[in-house]
Amino acid sequence: MTEEKKKARDLWQNYALLTQEIAKFIHKNDWDLVIELLSQRDKLQKLIEAAPEDGYKATSEGQELLQSIRTQNGVIAVCLQRLYNNAQRSQQVSQAYEQMATFSGSFMDRNS
Repeated sequence: MTEEKKKARDLWQNYALLTQEIAKFIHKNDWDLVIELLSQRDKLQKLIEAAPEDGYKATSEGQELLQSIRTQNGVIAVCLQRLYNNAQRSQQVSQAYEQMATFSGSFMDRNS
């Protein structure tokens, strides 16, 4: 294996590892660590984009690694969508209670 392919493989393996760790810490709701890992992954992605194309992604090992990354990205997207939906639902419930309290309060004020 050429030195360039080895470097590309190492970069992609580190990217895959960070992706797995992001998914793991999203499940644990450790948002500070998730943000730090996302920052590290972003920096790594810039290194990967700046590296010359070496054909690693076309190898069977590279294809397996990319598929693993896609799978983990899918897991991350599902988790984040679920969290967003839950937060949106909680906000709607909170707003509904606030509206009820406002209505009840104004009704009580008129009857006092």
